[in-house]
Amino acid sequence: MFDYYLRLALRRCRQNLAMVGLLVLTMAIGIAATMTAMTIFGALAGDPLPGISPHLYVATMDAREAVDKDNPDYKQPDSWLKLGDAKALVDAHRAPQQLALAQSLTTMDSPDGKHSEQAWGFMAYGEPLGMLGVPLRFGRPWTAQELAARAPVVVIDSDLAQKLFGTADAVGRSVLLGGKPFRVVGVTVPWKPHTVFLDLQRNQGNPQGSNDEFFVPAEAALDAGVGPFTSGECGKGAPVIGFQSAAVQHCRWLEVWSRLDTPAQVADWRQFLANYADAQRAAGRFVYPPQPKLYGARAWMTLNHVVPDDVRLNLMLAGAFLLLCMVNVAGLLAARFLRRQADVAIRRALGASKRTVFAQHLVETGILGLAGGVLALPLTWLGLWIVRLQPVSYAEAAKFSPGVFGALLLFSLIVGLLVGVLPAWRVCRQPPALQIKVA
Repeated sequence: MFDYYLRLALRRCRQNLAMVGLLVLTMAIGIAATMTAMTIFGALAGDPLPGISPHLYVATMDAREAVDKDNPDYKQPDSWLKLGDAKALVDAHRAPQQLALAQSLTTMDSPDGKHSEQAWGFMAYGEPLGMLGVPLRFGRPWTAQELAARAPVVVIDSDLAQKLFGTADAVGRSVLLGGKPFRVVGVTVPWKPHTVFLDLQRNQGNPQGSNDEFFVPAEAALDAGVGPFTSGECGKGAPVIGFQSAAVQHCRWLEVWSRLDTPAQVADWRQFLANYADAQRAAGRFVYPPQPKLYGARAWMTLNHVVPDDVRLNLMLAGAFLLLCMVNVAGLLAARFLRRQADVAIRRALGASKRTVFAQHLVETGILGLAGGVLALPLTWLGLWIVRLQPVSYAEAAKFSPGVFGALLLFSLIVGLLVGVLPAWRVCRQPPALQIKVA
């Protein structure tokens, strides 16, 4: 029966190519605009580390001390903590995995001085590779003993290793950070989250970020004079320090993340965080109520507006435009179907049920929707290409992929069926006797 409906629909589409072309073009434009906006929004608003980031939580609290009192620039409890507080939370081991980190931009030199590269990476206290799912290509992560001993070790990615040494396998070699040699203990594959969510206070306005090319123990980096990209929050009474300085003893600059797999673990860690913050307040360190909170990765991204407001606005406008296109297509389909009302009435009089008439017209609208999707394919590609040419921070997210192609075809079929429901239902409900009499 479906084959018959399909052949009948194709034959009727050929009877009025101008009307069919208008229907298909109207749907294609609306679908392409929506798919372009949805592709960009999905790339930015999805899980930054699929399978991993849904279990990651960041701690926030008002950890201001006396030097921060009455600081007018402080807006709300944030994620930056002093090194001592960050170490205390990580060393408590109240979560399956925990990590303190801060982003850094530093220059790495080969020992012979022939190669020098500026690289983005993370200063970390804890074990970042396993917690963040960074895949190792060669070597190993640093050990707990090396971390405690402030050993000068580093993990770099294969691209940085290739630039510095001409080979990806740089395990055992040394790089210079701050003029001090650090031994390479591991080499990772090039890695970065789909969307920035770590250390967001240093990554405002750049949702795509860049590859993180190294991980280094935070205290070992400070010993070598390598500091975070910015000093964080140092308070009015702290000494003035320069850009990327390692003199951050009086600053809050580290962010603490934990992997929590169950609601019970989340509740336990939240209670531990509250107890720790209250203890520091009772001891006189924190001068304001600490208001400790835990945020999941997606909630943290939403709170910090990682997805730019114009991306959300474009998605809403595209959806409204698609709705307008669907209303127009539904009107054209109703006119198209009602023109053949006499034919439908004869079929009904010969025994065709409302269900079969409805299904036959719905198959026709589904074909029109798929045709609109095929035409929307180059239009979507064109839209994404235009976005990539714009000077916006999310231009890199405008990429066409096989997943987008599959979603586009499915979306176009759904749109075709939706716009055809009302016209098809209307035509199959007309009383056949009146139409036969008129005919």
